[in-house]
Amino acid sequence: MTALKRSSFAVDFAAFSLQEGVRAGLSVAALVVLHAWFDFPLLLLTALGALLTCLADAGTPGRERLPALFAFAVLGAAIGVLFGLARAQGLYLAIPLAGIAIFMASFARVYGPAGMQVGNLLSVWIVLAVDVPQPSLPTALISGGMFFIGCLWAIFLTSVIWRIQTTLPFRHVIGDCYRSLAAMTQDMREILALRLDAPLAAARWEQNARVFRGGGRVVIETARTDVLALARSHGSGPRVSRAWLRLEAADQAFAALSGVADLLEAGRRVNQTRAGRILRHLRQDMLSIAHAIDTDESIDLPRLTKSLNGVRGYIGELPPYDPLRKLVETIAERLFVAASLTAPENLNPGSFMDGRSALPWPERVLGPILSNLHRASSHLRHAGMAGFAAILCLSYTLHQEHEYERWLTITLLMTMQPHFSLTWQRMLERIGGTVLGGLIASGLSLFLHTPLTVSLAMFPLAVIAFTLRRVSFGLFLSALTPMVILLVESSAPGASEITIALMRALYTVIGGLLALVCSLALWPGRQPQRAMEEVHGAIAAHAKLVDGTLGLMLGDTDMAHWDSGRRQCGITSNTLESALSRSMLEPRLISGNHVNAALTIDAALRRIMGRSTVLRVSWAGEIAEGKPPPVPIEIILQWRQWCADCAARILDDGPGRVASLTLPPRPALDAPPDEPVADSLRRIARQIELIAGAMPKLRR
Repeated sequence: MTALKRSSFAVDFAAFSLQEGVRAGLSVAALVVLHAWFDFPLLLLTALGALLTCLADAGTPGRERLPALFAFAVLGAAIGVLFGLARAQGLYLAIPLAGIAIFMASFARVYGPAGMQVGNLLSVWIVLAVDVPQPSLPTALISGGMFFIGCLWAIFLTSVIWRIQTTLPFRHVIGDCYRSLAAMTQDMREILALRLDAPLAAARWEQNARVFRGGGRVVIETARTDVLALARSHGSGPRVSRAWLRLEAADQAFAALSGVADLLEAGRRVNQTRAGRILRHLRQDMLSIAHAIDTDESIDLPRLTKSLNGVRGYIGELPPYDPLRKLVETIAERLFVAASLTAPENLNPGSFMDGRSALPWPERVLGPILSNLHRASSHLRHAGMAGFAAILCLSYTLHQEHEYERWLTITLLMTMQPHFSLTWQRMLERIGGTVLGGLIASGLSLFLHTPLTVSLAMFPLAVIAFTLRRVSFGLFLSALTPMVILLVESSAPGASEITIALMRALYTVIGGLLALVCSLALWPGRQPQRAMEEVHGAIAAHAKLVDGTLGLMLGDTDMAHWDSGRRQCGITSNTLESALSRSMLEPRLISGNHVNAALTIDAALRRIMGRSTVLRVSWAGEIAEGKPPPVPIEIILQWRQWCADCAARILDDGPGRVASLTLPPRPALDAPPDEPVADSLRRIARQIELIAGAMPKLRR
């Protein structure tokens, strides 16, 4: 699957944030110390509000962050009042209300990372609030008010006293685009340096296409989403304009680099020694640009210009319209754009600006909800599972009235994800982090013997936990668990830290296992079936790209339409790989033949996308010289029709297509084998025939 996909177990040192750790430590530990000093128990409720608010902060830009945090504060205060009173009336009222509220909170993930974070923490607070009955309205209002004060204290630190630089993550995602290009370039250099035999070389090039083209598209689309959020929060200022320019330059360089990889794989009329030198220069320039973007420093433009001129010198001996020369020139030009922030005529980042236009607030609020009200929505399915599982779990734990059983429900809700594979991964993270954190808390209990020392220990624990929050989820839980255990010990003096740690670990393990059971038993996603559907979507997108490429050669399609199709191909291939990855982790495994067929199709589609770029550039180079087209227009029309007929047969799910799939014969192509346009058409045809051979295996 996509090798560049970031695992939650991985450590991302670029996300290390001591500022966030110190800010969270001040917001929580200061209140706990005041509680220990003045012996005022309600301050612990205020500290809990501050802690949950810090956890609810998804790190988005200010204009998106503050509404989410204020919404959490207001809803949290209302939840504290409502569910405390409902619990006092009886479980028959409190449990159904809690299930409905948790369904709504879980469905908030339709609003993106900020909505998901707020929804998750509201679910935690619902479980905690419903466990504490409030005998009267004044008492409930006081509790809700103290929680609200804690939320406001954390928000005040976030937005007024200690503002964390919100544009830093967006610089990193743009830098990641150029680091991804550099990694792909380095792998291409290594393949050339090995000088492998044809079968081994083909396998390495296939691996390069699967890993770096898929991973590169993920990185670019992630950056596109993040820069869009930056544009919405900061407006159309110079920083946003630079981000759009550099992102679009990286996207176009990525397309050209994919074409270079296809040409180098073919190996015709390519000097591998010269190509290795070109790739070495390009890689160094990409890394220099990534470093300058990360540090927000100016680029050494004279040095980079000299390096790019060296690249142009290496390709100077090639014919003016040679495909390799045109693609390398495109990459060099885009890198210069990213370094100097001056756009050539054919670079149009304004095509993305439509996404930054503000929508009316009813559409912003209701649009995501209405678009997910259907059975295929993973968000709706997850919210339904969470609400129903919460009702079942609360019905058991609240009747037992055990002091620590609330952690069972909390772990269940925080572990359960829209897909089984994500639930499995999150369960391992939570169990591992909780057990390690419990050991740390047990060790601390040997040295912390008074309420004041326990409260003072909250500050370094909070700093460590929130500093590691975005570095590694497992490490974050390992630091957060002893902090929670000490907070519980502060609210219930005399309880053994070891007992608390053991009970938390026990309920975490049970809650994680219940989350796995719920993911399988309650409205499962049927990932194997979805993977097969994604195969059809990816084939359809690549068929549209091939048709668009041939239409561009015939003058029927414009460049904007072709570029949009290229992006869609990358997205559908990545979606296919993600669906396959999830389906293979489900107990109802798809067969090995199905997996091999799907992976074969995915690899062939990657080749088609790269070869389409080469075909477009080769055709443009030939006709720009004023010579007649290397392939007659009539033949191009025949190939366009042949590709469309093949796509229709491949995508036909009729009963007669299960046993075999026969394609129409290829149109005649009277051109030399090494002619670039004809060679690209033949290579695309071979990949189409490979897909046709794999489809019957997929349908069995």
